[in-house]
Amino acid sequence: MTTALHGRRGLELTSATQRENALPDEVSAEHATRRLVPLLSGLISQLYPQFAARSVVSAPAVLAGIGIAAHGATGWSVPEQVLSEDELFGLLASVRWERKAQYWDGVAASANAKGVLNFSGGAKDSGGRVADALLRPDTEYGRKIRGW
Repeated sequence: MTTALHGRRGLELTSATQRENALPDEVSAEHATRRLVPLLSGLISQLYPQFAARSVVSAPAVLAGIGIAAHGATGWSVPEQVLSEDELFGLLASVRWERKAQYWDGVAASANAKGVLNFSGGAKDSGGRVADALLRPDTEYGRKIRGW
């Protein structure tokens, strides 16, 4: 996940081919692999029921936002964004992943008059909003995706 590796900067890199020389400063390919493989494996394991249920977790903007949030647990994110894995998993555990407008309209998608969600904006348009909602439960969007 490009956003897990680069954080928010990864949103601009999602459509480009990633090369080893484009890694974050002070991060080698080996270091990135040793950290990201177990971290992302843990995320996939935790979110597997959501993937199997075809919830919003599979939408590109949501995946990008999850990657940005996961970047905080890599060890090379900026200090104000540092999270432990437990903190990250706790933030994700409180989210309502159902494909319902009441949770995701305006965050990762837009809803039509019947409440059907459209995720056409994609990762670059909505990934940052999703990350903000995941990382800041006390904000409007953070409360919305948690059903609070």
